[in-house]
Amino acid sequence: MLKRFRIRVYTLLDFIASIYDYQVNPYGRGSSPHGRLTNLSDSTERHTYRPPAEKPPERIAIFVAYSERLTHSNRAYIKTLKQSGFSILYINNSLTDKHDHEEVLQLCWRAFDRKNIGRDFGAFKDAVLLLHSEGHLHQCELLCIANDSMQFIPGRYADDLIKRINTFSKSSSKGLFSHASHQIETHYQSYFQILKPAIFRSKLFIEFWQDYVPLSNRIHCIRKGEIALSSKVYRRFQPVEVLYRSDALVSILSELRKNDEGVSGEEILGMIPSPTRTLEKTPQAVYALEQIIGKSHRREMLSAQQFYNIADLIENSNPSHVAAFLYPFFLHCPFIKHDLCSAGSFTAAQAIYLYEEALKSSSGQVLTQKLLESFVDEFKQLVDFKGTPLSYSNKLKEATTKGVANGFIYSRVC
Repeated sequence: MLKRFRIRVYTLLDFIASIYDYQVNPYGRGSSPHGRLTNLSDSTERHTYRPPAEKPPERIAIFVAYSERLTHSNRAYIKTLKQSGFSILYINNSLTDKHDHEEVLQLCWRAFDRKNIGRDFGAFKDAVLLLHSEGHLHQCELLCIANDSMQFIPGRYADDLIKRINTFSKSSSKGLFSHASHQIETHYQSYFQILKPAIFRSKLFIEFWQDYVPLSNRIHCIRKGEIALSSKVYRRFQPVEVLYRSDALVSILSELRKNDEGVSGEEILGMIPSPTRTLEKTPQAVYALEQIIGKSHRREMLSAQQFYNIADLIENSNPSHVAAFLYPFFLHCPFIKHDLCSAGSFTAAQAIYLYEEALKSSSGQVLTQKLLESFVDEFKQLVDFKGTPLSYSNKLKEATTKGVANGFIYSRVC
């Protein structure tokens, strides 16, 4: 009871602190996108804005980073977007290391460091309004909005993403999203999205970003950012596509079963989060999970019906966690969330092993052994830096502001 009370207090205090920071920070309420952005090519002149002179590109990708160094993951991600024909508007909510300036500028159409007010959604706001004020949105035909909260997998998974982007560009769909979640309210998750002019030139879209208050508060970014953007804007436009879905996964698993390959309960259990913790801490049985566990214990293949048990688990939880490795292995999704271990969804050992296996599956001959090891080591360093729920056991305030709970548990509504 006391712990829950302290969590509520810390949550409220963090929200109040973010409002105060926005009000008094010189780069907050009284500033503008131009004031928060610094041209990377002009790093000696802080907060100097220069518009580009060249013809606006037809495909623009807003890529928001939060890293001093240009990581292997971000480099591969940006190169994949470039292969899809996007010119990259790179915004770093940190200070880009001077050793990486030249490479970032070579890879990107434009590149900025940004005063980190409002996290990634604050950067999205500044980027969209910057492009709008310059008239680029009236020239652009595809607008991609992405951040680096995902670890990227190069190789054939990335190639598959390129193909699907090109297919979308020729379709009647107005938006393309990597993941959709039904938690709190059905919404499109903000890690990766591509929009057509029907959406990004609309009054609804522009007014949303003009009105959005970029507070540096995690819950605000989720509820007033990610969820509100979907409910107020994206869900008003149809049709749209979601790349990685539970029904697509069931379809692939069913095809494997028809071809006498099948999928074992043991294999699936090794790719999903927290079965043991769920059984220990959930008083009532999670039927969908127990079905998979039963097949695993008996070393049996899953039936067609049990594929829907997997879909139940995905749809009643955060899909980017439950299907964090199911989607890469079966749907060739090149994105893996950074916070899998700090959220307690996966152990460090499990996440690192599965990431390495996905990387090997995707890369083929694309990566040398040395580069593959570098990708894996980068992911290890990230996992170690973020820690696990145990890392925050004596840091309740920090855990609250970062959204770290006691570990992932499947919902009983399954």
